[in-house]
Amino acid sequence: MPTPRKIPFVTLTLALLITIIQILRSLGGIYDEFVLTNLDCVNWEVVYAQPWRIITSPFIHQNLPHYFENLFFLLLFGFQIERTYGWKYFLGAFLGAMVTGHIVWMNIMHNFIWGISGGVCGLFGFSLIAKRRMPWWTTLTHRPLHILYFANLLWAVIVDVADWAPFPIAHLNHVIGILYGMAFGGTFLLLSRGSWRWAVSALPLVLFASVFYSPWQIERRLVKRPPLLVTANADCRLKSMQQEVYIPAPIRFVNASAKTVGVYWLDYEGKAEYKLWLNPGDSAEHNSFIGHPWCIVDADSGDALQAFTVTEENQIITIR
Repeated sequence: MPTPRKIPFVTLTLALLITIIQILRSLGGIYDEFVLTNLDCVNWEVVYAQPWRIITSPFIHQNLPHYFENLFFLLLFGFQIERTYGWKYFLGAFLGAMVTGHIVWMNIMHNFIWGISGGVCGLFGFSLIAKRRMPWWTTLTHRPLHILYFANLLWAVIVDVADWAPFPIAHLNHVIGILYGMAFGGTFLLLSRGSWRWAVSALPLVLFASVFYSPWQIERRLVKRPPLLVTANADCRLKSMQQEVYIPAPIRFVNASAKTVGVYWLDYEGKAEYKLWLNPGDSAEHNSFIGHPWCIVDADSGDALQAFTVTEENQIITIR
């Protein structure tokens, strides 16, 4: 077991890091823009070009309550784990759970995560193993910190179901984080040696490496394969024009066809920039501006199906 230390430097460093990021976000303007431009996943094109953002994006938080919640539990679990088991076990459980949860979330929910709760859940799972008792359910009840964090996760479910949350809550990320933390704790605390340690340690690295080549991910196909902009169905050789005044115009896409489609914005050079995809029967909203052109593409063949230009606010685009 690693030598424990009195001052949990790694925990305090992570706490300072998310605090600096939150201060910059709270200042707004160029400071918030700096954080989002350099740390956020932004979109799938950025992620596939700079996959390290999968690690940096969770260090951004939605708002102050979100930040304080994760900071509070990071410090509580961090002080306990790092001081008792050392910084390597702490960081392994935290980063491993955060990366694993984020990539699983991306593959299943097709979205990105803000907030380090996946890593904190990894620390929770590690603590459940480190402070285990028999019968098993007393592991949860005999420590106030375990009860408090479990209640916090339960409250997040209630808030989400009641539609009180101002932003989506990644419950799957929490579950994956806890499971990874328990697996990490089980292999490093209960097993003296063996291949399971290597397997658990390698899992986040393998998942992270999969981002570079993931043909099963529809977003990767739509980003990496340039669409055919001119077909018998549509001519998407359009460009967004520079304007003195940009008029915001939210638009809604409704896929009434039998095909899975990709939606591309055509930039100022006429390049197709992937934005989202829709299964048959799905609909989605996206921000745009008056005069901006868009192209609808068959997700399987890459052929353009439909071209349109935004002409009014709350325009509904029906894909047939």
